[in-house]
Amino acid sequence: MKNRSTLLITVTTLIMVITKVFYFRYELFDDMSLINLFRESFIWLIPYFLVLLFIKKHPIPYLISINLLTSILMLLVTWYERYFLIVPSYYDLSQTNQAGSIVEILPYLYAYTDLLYFIDTLILVVAIAIFKKMETPTATRLNTIIITASVVFSIIIQSITYNETIYDISVSSKKYGYLNTQISQMMQRNLRNKDEFIEASELTEEFDYSEIIELKNNKYLPDIEHKSFGLAKDRHLFVIQVESMQEFVVGEKINNQEITPNINKLLGESTEFTNVFQQIGAGNTSDSEWLLHTALYPKGLEPTVNFLTGKSYPSMVNYLNEAEYKSMTFHADEITYWNRDVLYPVLGFQDVFTDKEIPNKDIIGFGPSDSILIDFVTERVKEKVIQNERMYANIMTLTSHTPFKMPAKDELLTLPDTYEGSYVGNYLQSVRYTDEQIGRFIQNLKDQGIYENSVIAIFGDHSGLHGRPMTTEDNKLMAKLLGKPYSLKDRFTMPFIITVPGVFKNHTINTNLGGQIDMMPTLLNLLGIEIKTPILGQNLFQYKNNLLGMRYYLPAGSFINNDHFYIAENARFPKRFYDIEGMKRIDLDLPYIDKNTINIQEILNMSDGLMDQYTSKESQIDKK
Repeated sequence: MKNRSTLLITVTTLIMVITKVFYFRYELFDDMSLINLFRESFIWLIPYFLVLLFIKKHPIPYLISINLLTSILMLLVTWYERYFLIVPSYYDLSQTNQAGSIVEILPYLYAYTDLLYFIDTLILVVAIAIFKKMETPTATRLNTIIITASVVFSIIIQSITYNETIYDISVSSKKYGYLNTQISQMMQRNLRNKDEFIEASELTEEFDYSEIIELKNNKYLPDIEHKSFGLAKDRHLFVIQVESMQEFVVGEKINNQEITPNINKLLGESTEFTNVFQQIGAGNTSDSEWLLHTALYPKGLEPTVNFLTGKSYPSMVNYLNEAEYKSMTFHADEITYWNRDVLYPVLGFQDVFTDKEIPNKDIIGFGPSDSILIDFVTERVKEKVIQNERMYANIMTLTSHTPFKMPAKDELLTLPDTYEGSYVGNYLQSVRYTDEQIGRFIQNLKDQGIYENSVIAIFGDHSGLHGRPMTTEDNKLMAKLLGKPYSLKDRFTMPFIITVPGVFKNHTINTNLGGQIDMMPTLLNLLGIEIKTPILGQNLFQYKNNLLGMRYYLPAGSFINNDHFYIAENARFPKRFYDIEGMKRIDLDLPYIDKNTINIQEILNMSDGLMDQYTSKESQIDKK
């Protein structure tokens, strides 16, 4: 009887784990391959059969604990992928302090089929009832064979994945297994010989910015010879980074109402860049701050802020500090969120204002409303005006954060019934609210008499409408609003508007291809500040052609240039190649794709090497 019960527990454990892994792979990768299931299952089996091997009596309670933890992990990975359309890394799931940013969207993420992750736990509970009075010796030959095979095969798979650089977690996870990929990623991150990394000091000495410009198919011209150089010299600079704002809302109407009426008013004295793409990595908003202020790419698979050591970087902030600006940054969030307590000193901000200083009032979503933020910023600006100081203020809004639910009193749009209460409708309401606060801030600058002596830049940090929350109905609403299907280009294109009163006297639309990496050189050139340290971005007023990469939210090897949008293979989809103008899918041109993939990878490697010199934990300089 004991042998029969032991065998039953062993076989039941095998079946429930393999079944759970099968559903997990189907949800993440739409993959039903038995070979891939075989590779994936071994590592998940190890903790279960360690219990069966070493717990002499009544192992089922321990199996239940392991099973619950496994189910919760798989569920969290599944929900993350549904929202971001990205398979998360071990780091993403370790950020429990940021769980609040996803809790409110859970109603959009769960599916009834997720209960399958927990059915096997019910089976184990029943097993407890059946076997609770039985001794179940577990150190059987079968369990020994299973645990040995699981460990051996896992080690073999680890040795393979460790020696393959992981550029895309989803592709590697589909091929080798999710846990195998996570372990290999951690090993590559922490154990590989640091001599593999580019010697950063040598890289800086060899850096030739003209080669970067020419790699993007432009003719290099020194900064001081650009037509935009110094047009706004010595003006105040205000940069407003708008949470989740996408380019399509600017100038758009719904129900005959402007979604961004206050930003639209600014356009008469602005250049509007309509072809600028987000380039953030896993660090989301903090990566956007990094791109703006350094003109370097984020790390990608892990937030860039995790690599910072405290060493100052030659950022846009430091260039402005050297030009006798007083630099300030404002965000009504905890300073430890995304490690901004490390990021801001690295970038060089003289004054930092977060949740400790900004009043915790009029809470909407995750913190004080943008109205409270703007009131606080206005008071700090007044202080600088009184002291007759030239200032740079980096202002980050928060209210238009997913899930975009606004109090009734702050809903400023009258939406059609079909949009009312929808995800898209809520998004439009939140953007309209933030636009109203931007309008108040602009009026405050005018009231203080400094608007005419300022540069105001507005841009979006990343997309807001994506993932499982965008239902079929929401995509139909977007198609109705835009007059065309909602595409990846619509998702990834963000507004970048520069207002220079008295200099820009008309609404100018600039269609030059750009990314967030190009904002720093564009703004500093306007202010007449020459960049003398290595960057990877370019001045959008000067250069028409571009070659952009995007880590994390596109598979490794993807690129965007003036003519095409190429998305490399990932776990769910094959290679995709689009005409960028109309996002019409076209046949693959493999030689052309390979050439551009090599070029963008060279740019990304160059960016990583430059970052390592100042900030990376892998810096060779720090090791000497």
